[in-house]
Amino acid sequence: MGDLDWDRLRAGLRGGAAAAAQTELGVLLVGDALASVAALPDGSVDLVVTSPPYDRQGKYRDGEAYRREWYRGYFLGLTAEIHRVLAPHGSFVLNYRSKRHGSERGTLQYELVLWLREQGFLFAEDFVWGKPSPPPGRFNRYLKDAVEYCFQFAKTPAWQFFPEQVLQGARWDAVDRARRRRLEHNYARVQEPSGHGRRRAMAGPDEVRPSTLLSFEPEFGPNPSGHPSRFPVELPDFFIRLMTRPGQVVLDPFSGTGTTGVAAEHLGRRWVLIEADAGYAAALPERLARLAPPAPLARPSPAEGQSGQ
Repeated sequence: MGDLDWDRLRAGLRGGAAAAAQTELGVLLVGDALASVAALPDGSVDLVVTSPPYDRQGKYRDGEAYRREWYRGYFLGLTAEIHRVLAPHGSFVLNYRSKRHGSERGTLQYELVLWLREQGFLFAEDFVWGKPSPPPGRFNRYLKDAVEYCFQFAKTPAWQFFPEQVLQGARWDAVDRARRRRLEHNYARVQEPSGHGRRRAMAGPDEVRPSTLLSFEPEFGPNPSGHPSRFPVELPDFFIRLMTRPGQVVLDPFSGTGTTGVAAEHLGRRWVLIEADAGYAAALPERLARLAPPAPLARPSPAEGQSGQ
């Protein structure tokens, strides 16, 4: 997206909602998620990362119960707009975990996958966010709830995928690395000018692709806004690096205290956040002020992406 298109996009959004925070890279709007996303042009967003209210979550200040009917109505109306505004290479990452209701776990998290597939999304991947130190709790017949899902949906099979941007240090030691060099699949056939072939050992990698099990601590930092369900900045940071290039656009329609915007700003991505509660949104300016200046904006090349095969 060029600078002129980006300026027009932000100007169009501000016509329907108040800007609570903005930088050269992004804007946070206080307003209705569905109405605000409906104002975005077709194909204007490269990645959506969001966490909607949990079902039957009574801790938000708006008094909404967020029952199944809310998801079947309002939320699916919003995801239809998300499908429209996603670029063909775009992805939609939905962080969600059904609550326990009485003696069983709710099934809405699985129903959402089926409903979004019916809307035309591809169910590309399911990531599991594991929390090493889950919030405390005492339950008669249950253990601590230490996982949440991050479902990745795509608009087309050509969704962007940049695993080289999320590499992690290899966990094996020097002895194991030497052993891996001797494995058959770590050799490559090389043809010499003489016509004789030889085998060359490929060095064992020092960095490897991560798995779909993401280990991030919950957000335990100060919470002056009182938001009941914050996720850590490491979560959107991971998906922004995995699925976008600098300069591309990230959207979060349930942005809360702006964590997705903090991650996007730090990584040099453009961002659009929407939050209905002005009290939650008020936390973002101070969070942005603590960030180091983002890297210079680079122009993404359409040829740089890989399809998610």
